[in-house]
Amino acid sequence: MAMQLVRHLLDAVLPPRCLACGSIASADTDICPVCDESFLTALPLGAFVYAGPVADVITRAKYSRDLAAARGLARIFAGAVDDVFVDVDAVTFVPAHWMRALQRGFDLPAILADALASRRRRPFVQVLRASRRDASLAASSSVDERRTLVAGRFATTSTAKQWAGKRVLVIDDVHTTGATLNAALTTLQTAGIDAVPLVLAVTPAPDGAVPTALTEA
Repeated sequence: MAMQLVRHLLDAVLPPRCLACGSIASADTDICPVCDESFLTALPLGAFVYAGPVADVITRAKYSRDLAAARGLARIFAGAVDDVFVDVDAVTFVPAHWMRALQRGFDLPAILADALASRRRRPFVQVLRASRRDASLAASSSVDERRTLVAGRFATTSTAKQWAGKRVLVIDDVHTTGATLNAALTTLQTAGIDAVPLVLAVTPAPDGAVPTALTEA
């Protein structure tokens, strides 16, 4: 009862606000109804289309060190994929190089994977590490250039062996060409892990089409 009273008092002084537009929102949701209509789904490869408010919040989380935005995205993501969650043994993520994660303050895919693992009561594990810090993929003008840039970027961690032969959900934040995710999946599959990809948001192709499977990238 005391905790409910404190929560009501805090809501009165600092009312919950929409993660995307900042307007006052319900205490039960991170997104207001107007912005929620703009969160277009891109299942089964990803939860949302990378456009509009979704893209704005992801950019803020990744490049402005906004941990509140990152955690809000994690809650939305975990709830959005409930209906398509596959039966897996564990949940992992595509990691950034430790220097990049340190610069940003956190690793968004790790926060997403942790939230989903907690909601679905699966182990949250790190079976990948970024062995080097590459240049930003944004500087690459083609799919082939991106794939060349990320080739060999990932290696498995010491805990990967215990997940060989198991099915593991691999979480990433944004899918553009699939180069990074493909490199991560290849590393896991070589280690004998049955890796299943799932991303927060999928970038539309120039013609507006949204990939719904990794092979379409």
